[in-house]
This record gives sequence, C-alpha cells and structure tokens, in this order.
Amino acid sequence: MEKKPGVVKFEEAMEIAGFGKYSLFITFLSALTLFTSLLGSADVSFLMPAAECDLQLSSQDKGMLGSAFFMGMIAACHLSGFLSDTLGRRYVLVRGLSLNIFTYVLGAFSPNFLMLFILKVISGVLSCPTMIATIPFLGECVPSSKRAQSVLIATALSFTSLLFSSLVGWLTLTAVWEIDIWFVIFKPWRLFYLICGLPGCVCAVLYYIISESPRFMINRGRTEETMMVLQKIYKFNTGNSAKSYPVLFVTMDSEEVEPPVQGKGALGMLKHIYDQTSPLFKKPHVKNLILCVILMFVAFLSMNSILLWLPEVANRIAFSREQHEESQMMCQMVMVQYSANATTTEKCSEAIDTAVFLPNFILGIVFPAVMLSASVIIRLLEKKLILVILMIVNSSLCLLLTWIPYPTVIMVVFGAIPILSGICYNIICTILIELFPTYIRAMAVSLTIICGRLGSVIGSQMFSYLIDSHCSLLLELIAVLLLCCAPLPFGFGFKNEKFQQSTIDKREM
Repeated sequence: MEKKPGVVKFEEAMEIAGFGKYSLFITFLSALTLFTSLLGSADVSFLMPAAECDLQLSSQDKGMLGSAFFMGMIAACHLSGFLSDTLGRRYVLVRGLSLNIFTYVLGAFSPNFLMLFILKVISGVLSCPTMIATIPFLGECVPSSKRAQSVLIATALSFTSLLFSSLVGWLTLTAVWEIDIWFVIFKPWRLFYLICGLPGCVCAVLYYIISESPRFMINRGRTEETMMVLQKIYKFNTGNSAKSYPVLFVTMDSEEVEPPVQGKGALGMLKHIYDQTSPLFKKPHVKNLILCVILMFVAFLSMNSILLWLPEVANRIAFSREQHEESQMMCQMVMVQYSANATTTEKCSEAIDTAVFLPNFILGIVFPAVMLSASVIIRLLEKKLILVILMIVNSSLCLLLTWIPYPTVIMVVFGAIPILSGICYNIICTILIELFPTYIRAMAVSLTIICGRLGSVIGSQMFSYLIDSHCSLLLELIAVLLLCCAPLPFGFGFKNEKFQQSTIDKREM
C-alpha cells in the first residue's frame, strides 16, 4: 500500500485531488456565471434599438442605459471583493445571483427609461460577485497546472452569451405584437429582457448545492471542512473512494495566511477592509496592481463599448445601405441621423432588421473558438508578449475601420476588436491569479474590475457623444490608447516565475 503523506501544502493537495469531473463541472459552472454577467451588458445592446420608440431613447439615453450595468458594478466592486474574501466566494455568488433575478422581472415591466436605468444599475450591483468571486473560486478549485487553461476555457465559453442574446433576440424582437396589461404595454423587447434573466436563476441553484472554495476555507482556518471538500473533489475527479485520498492534513504558505481581524463592530469592519486593501498598495503588489488596472481599463473599453454598440452600428449601416447604393466609409454610414422612430410614436415600429443579430450571432460562435485556441497558445508563448501583440493589432484594426468602404469587411473588423480584447482580458485574469495571494486575491480582482468597468462606462459615453458627429475621432482615440498601453505588460513581475513554470512542466511530463 502506498504510504500516505502527512502534512502537505494546499497546492500539492489540489494536484493530488486531480483534474476530472468535478474540475470540469466547476469550470463550466464558472463559464455560466460569467455568461450571466456578460449577458447583463449584452442584453442592453439589443434593447437600445428595440426599445427606442417605446422609451423614447436618444443617443445620450442609450449611452446612459449602456453604462448603467457597469456603473452598478463599479459601485459594488470593492464591497464585493471584501465580502468575497471574508464571507466566501460561494456566499456572495448565491445571494447576488438570486436577488438579481428580481431586477430582470421588474425591468421587463419598466414603464419608462428612468426606471429601467435604475434597475439596470441595481442589476450591476448584484451581478458584481459574478466577476469578482467567480475567477478566484475557479482558480482555487482546480490544480495550479490546469488553472490558466480552466480560466481561459470558462471565460471563452462565457462569450456564448452573445449567441444566446442573438438567438433570443431574433426569436422575440423581430416580431410585432403588444399586450395591454394595464400599467404598461407588454412588447417583444420586454419578453426578451425577461428571458435574459433565466441563466442567472440556474446559476443560483447550482451554487446553492455545491461546496465553498477549499482554499478559502483553509485560509479561514476551517481545516476539517477543507479536508471534506478535497476528499469530495478527489472522489469525483478520480472515481476512487473519498477515504482513499492520500492526504491527512493541509497547510498554507505563510504569505497566503490572512492577517487576524482586529476590533469589532463598524470600526472593526472598516479596519478589516483597510487591512484587506492596503497590502495591494505596498510592495511587491503595488506595481503589478497598477499595471493590471490600466490594462483592464483599456481591454474593457475596447471590448464592452464596441460589443454594446455593435447592434446599433449594424442597424445604422443597414439603414444607410437602404438609402444609398454607392460605397461609403463606415463613419459616413453610422453618422447618418438615423432614428427608428418617426415624429409620432404611432408610426414607430419596434421591429428591428434581422441583420442586426448576425454580428453577435457570429461572435457568439467565433469568440469561444478563438478563446479556446488561445488557451493552447498561451502555454507556448509568454503571456506578456501575447498581450503586447494583441494590443498593437487591435490598435491597427481601429485605424483600419476609418478607411474601409465595404460594409461586410467593416462588420468583420469591428467584430474582431472585442474578440482580441477578450483574449487580453482572459490573460489579465490568469495573471491576477498568479500575482496575488489568496487573502487579497478577490480584492485585487475587484479593484481591477472597477477600473475595467470604468473603461466600459467611458467607452460607452464616448460612443454616445461622438458616433453621431465625430466617428473617426472616436476610433482614433481608441487606437491611440491601445498603442500607448501596449508596452505595459513587460513591467509585470512574477515571483519565482521560472521555478513555477519548471514545476508545472515537470508535473505534465
């Protein structure tokens, strides 16, 4: 009989637990959770043209509505990170996802723009844990040798939310019908929004029935519970009996241990929040945090703002092609004073062109495929180098958009930018897990996501104010920003990077 090791480090215990059915389940559950978060920002992109008449939306209103979800996430990011690091990853995920269901139900019956805007902000607040806690939760439930690939696979599959929103939009928003239910007229866009809340309901149920992150529990001193979870992971991954798990006791590295909470009550909590946050602004973490913040800001600005406005741009291009037969540049087509509604609401139609759904439908298929390919390539090339190359390419594509006169090529290039930005986002997420210890990891993710979402808000506002009058300037600003930030990844400092990589390589041999 093989001799059981006595005391082992957590990472070694996870390696012994293996990578199998449980790991794959957590990976796909994390993908579905991130799916709900991306859907929270993607669903608005179809609401903007579909609900334009019903809610009397101007370009500025669309910009505000597109920013609402991100505003909520920014407001709740720091608190979500604190709660995730102190109460647990699963704790905040179950509650955030469950409560967010009500914002979709109420939002589907919003009588005006203001109510939908407020509910979308609240939805962003409640969805915040899906971004803050999911990545650490996944990274702490799989072996370190498979961590980067698992995060990339989860984030890749989450982009099928674009496919989901396109299919649901095509099935609902192309119809023209209405039902008078006293306080509002129920129309296709309301049904679309109601259906978009279903994935979050599924996630809430699944998180309710699974266990907390074992790494979080050992970090909180819950040793017995940690061992039970590790045994369960070992059982499902290997098919062996839980009692045959060859580990008796698990310990954490000294740098991973959370400092004790000092004080009680409100002052104690504030002190604890400060203790959770302050290490990020000290050596050796502050430089890495600043770089992650800047890169995430740029990645989200170029990804979410373009994804958000993609259906609107496609609608404007389709409208322009109906009015003009000659070839035009992209900015000439989208700067047309397009409005889906006429001078009176009686003549307004909420049915939108089916061509609007095609770009997101294609992205929903291509996005995951590209991300999964990136999960293989990332093992062959240095992460920092990949980030630099992708940002330079993205900058070139933004400039290229101002010179292309062919609508099909325009939509291909326009759709390629968020794909490449999404790969950048995935790589930054894997870097975050490697750079920061467990007890401040979710806080690091939260601060980074705050700045990323701020980039989404600023990008959406840039589109709303510039797309009607200074379209070329808008694309040039994004291109310059990407190019200026491209060299920043070379500044990352990984602790014992060569040693960690050699250890991973030995495990895979």
